[in-house]
Amino acid sequence: MAASWLLKRWCSTAATVTTKGTRWQRLINSRAGVWCRSLLRDYKEACREAVLGARERPLKASVYLGLMGGMYACYYTNPDDGSFEASLLETSNRLALLSPWTRSGTSDGHVQTLVKLRNEGRLRYASLGIASLAYYTDYNSESNLYEARCSAISVPWTELPKRVLDVGFAGRWWVIDHKMKDFDINEEEFKYLPPALVVTVPPSAQITERNEKLHQESWKAVVMEDESYELDSIQKDMDISVKGKESNTT
Repeated sequence: MAASWLLKRWCSTAATVTTKGTRWQRLINSRAGVWCRSLLRDYKEACREAVLGARERPLKASVYLGLMGGMYACYYTNPDDGSFEASLLETSNRLALLSPWTRSGTSDGHVQTLVKLRNEGRLRYASLGIASLAYYTDYNSESNLYEARCSAISVPWTELPKRVLDVGFAGRWWVIDHKMKDFDINEEEFKYLPPALVVTVPPSAQITERNEKLHQESWKAVVMEDESYELDSIQKDMDISVKGKESNTT
């Protein structure tokens, strides 16, 4: 009884293995299998030709490899909308620590415009793979107005360059970094200077460092020399003068 059951079990397992093998062969010989094999063959041939071409022209291969590496680095360091939000909040806090009479009008105006658009929900972000764009729209994304939802009267993409506020590339947002240059200098304070002061060339770093050293030395205590040393030096000078007169008379 047990022997017959084992025989039936073995026969059914062998039949299953045979059936699976035939199905695999059918899959390989099917249209999809032939297409996959030809695709792998083409990729293999392309890789082989690329290796041979790199050996024949190493300079060209190095240039292509450098371009591909540079594009991957740009893609990897491409800033996202979160980094733009963080940069905007950081610059806003840095300006808030300064007095309104000390802030740069250019920096403050640009940051205030970005903060206003962000609060209104009109600030948008678009990734181009290796670079990113921050631009503004006329309406909030959650607005249910007809003008905001109708695609027929929406703003065309040709006006996108006019609406770009910042460009993100290589891990930085370049416009906001440029606007924040000298953010603690108010240009209005120097707007009405006399012409003679406007054309004045600012001192160089070496002159500024020398003046700082002289200023620090001016605060040091005066060191008085010993009187005996002064008397000895005066006596030596008198002896030298006397010897000089004697030599002249002779």
